[in-house]
Amino acid sequence: MSSKTFLAMDMGAGTLRAAEFEPTSSGVRLVRFGVKPLGLEGASERARPKALEKAITELFDEAGFQAKTALLAAPGFQVLSKPVRIPKVDNTKVAQLIQFEAAQNIPFPLGEAAWDHYTMGIAKTGEIEVLISALKSEVANGIIDLVKARGVNVELIDTAQAALVNAFRYNYGELEGCSVVLDIGAKTTHVLFFDGEKFFFRTINIGANSITQEFATETKMRFSQAEEIKLQKGLVGLGGAYAEPDDPHEAALSKIARQVMTRMHVQVNQTIQFWQKQQGGSEPVRLFLHGGATIMPYLPEFLAEKLQVPIEYFNVFQGMEIGEEVDVAALEKVGHTFGQLAGLSVREVANCPLEMNLMPGSARTQQELHRKKPYFYAAAACFVAAIWAGVYFNKTVLAAQEAERQELSDLSPQYNRPHSKLQNTLGEVEKSIKEANQFNNWIEDRFLWAEVLTAIRKAMIQTESSMRNQYGKQVGVWVAAFNKRDADDMDFEDMGMGMGMGMGMGMGMGMGMMMPGMMPGMMPGYGMPPMGSAPVAAGEPGNPAGMSPGMMNPYGMMPGMMGGMMGGMMMGGDTNLLNVVGSVEKPLRVVCKAIDLRDVNPTANIALKKNLVDNLKNSNMFDYNETKWGDLNEDEKQMIEEVQADKTAENKARIKTLLFGLDLVLREPIEL
Repeated sequence: MSSKTFLAMDMGAGTLRAAEFEPTSSGVRLVRFGVKPLGLEGASERARPKALEKAITELFDEAGFQAKTALLAAPGFQVLSKPVRIPKVDNTKVAQLIQFEAAQNIPFPLGEAAWDHYTMGIAKTGEIEVLISALKSEVANGIIDLVKARGVNVELIDTAQAALVNAFRYNYGELEGCSVVLDIGAKTTHVLFFDGEKFFFRTINIGANSITQEFATETKMRFSQAEEIKLQKGLVGLGGAYAEPDDPHEAALSKIARQVMTRMHVQVNQTIQFWQKQQGGSEPVRLFLHGGATIMPYLPEFLAEKLQVPIEYFNVFQGMEIGEEVDVAALEKVGHTFGQLAGLSVREVANCPLEMNLMPGSARTQQELHRKKPYFYAAAACFVAAIWAGVYFNKTVLAAQEAERQELSDLSPQYNRPHSKLQNTLGEVEKSIKEANQFNNWIEDRFLWAEVLTAIRKAMIQTESSMRNQYGKQVGVWVAAFNKRDADDMDFEDMGMGMGMGMGMGMGMGMGMMMPGMMPGMMPGYGMPPMGSAPVAAGEPGNPAGMSPGMMNPYGMMPGMMGGMMGGMMMGGDTNLLNVVGSVEKPLRVVCKAIDLRDVNPTANIALKKNLVDNLKNSNMFDYNETKWGDLNEDEKQMIEEVQADKTAENKARIKTLLFGLDLVLREPIEL
């Protein structure tokens, strides 16, 4: 069977689908199939290759595909498909005009693109309507290599939209009136119109992942967990006087899904108007649903109410045979997403209304060579046979062959030198590419510290507010030292930078402690605002009672701590100590100072620490399990005792305070 069967693969943004088909006298027969989710990584340009490689490996191992050739459908979000019009000219110039339009509309150089076009017909204005589709050659070669690694040769790369056009024509070619297919994918939605021989489609950048992402943001949970809950409890809210579900997750999902579908409906309406006014199409009389999100409860009712047309599901296997070995029950659960696979299978057995191939030029050359291999082998066999026959019957031919071999051996060193030089050059280029990639990663992380400080400040403000509401007393918590441990490890005092303890303690005053012999009112930012500035009420969020707002910078730190923190984390020293920032082995160490609340409630201090840690965890910046609070270590206690010893009875703080430590572990530790 494997010699006759072929594989169709839909490389969707959120799911990898594959099906093995067998040609028959009447069309094609489905032999086996498999589905593998890609998760959020499937929609990310950076993480998609590894996620796709893993899914292909698992899918081939589980489904047991035997085909040796494959047809692929590229995901809609990676493909540019755009209709253009060119003036009617001599046929010899049409190709040049199409290439010119492609260069104008494809957002990357044509040399880096795998693109194709399809002539749709002549517009009423006399212009030629052409559909241009393009995919980056790098992306196309990547998916070809992944499939080839499984011993399968790729014959063509189609677009998801074109595959749906062919599938609909194959299964519903006799329908009269205008039909619309709404294909709701993970990242994009395709709207396709069919009216007689005429068709048109448009891609909308709204998909089912929008529901998952908004639900995950609202509930502060991970995308994978939100996706699982959506699949179990997701539905489109009916709106109006209908009661909300009792389940809070179900209620939230119903509202979010309705909002997303409402935005999609607006885009669909605009597309319908464009179809009628610009393309001269008729009013739709029916709508077919296709895609993974279309089985969400009450979606058909929502669309029927909004669009005022009958709604039904696109049966992609209406004109195909199903093999006896296929699990029909399992197929029914995913069959509404197999439109692209059905369209690809039709390409193998019939002439289709829309045929495109986004194979890169290099891959097409290899494909042609692969098809001609039998002829090459036959010719080589004949050549070898003739040579050996000549050698056997004529010693002169043998002598000539020996001379030619010797000549080739003499030429070998001449070509080995350029080859070696080329290999060295390629090695240097690869090294430069790696360095450039590393620089790009550093640039992307340039706002990390501002985000970390903002998250800490927000958590402290939330903690002060909630504790104040709970106990009815003024509450204050602020940063006394940030990552002093790293600053000490790098020994800034020995670097001759004249900063002393300031790199870890915020220039000696960042911990909120006064220098010896100074009263609180004498210290910069304490009690008295700068000359000429209006006083700000103390005790506001982020500014503890008894302290002027001038004491705290926008990140909840004492003046000068920004310089100390950044010096302790990003200046000089042994790079091995800073290889990973914010990891479990080397967390960000924060010493916090807060107003002592034990006179209010014996457990209030513990509640404050726990509340602060919970707010930090909920910020999505820090690891939920590894971020924790604890007592000060011996070095920090010694440092505090030395500072406290320098205070006099006159300038000691007028409010009781406590000190505790935080170990902050980033969700994604940064390699420097």
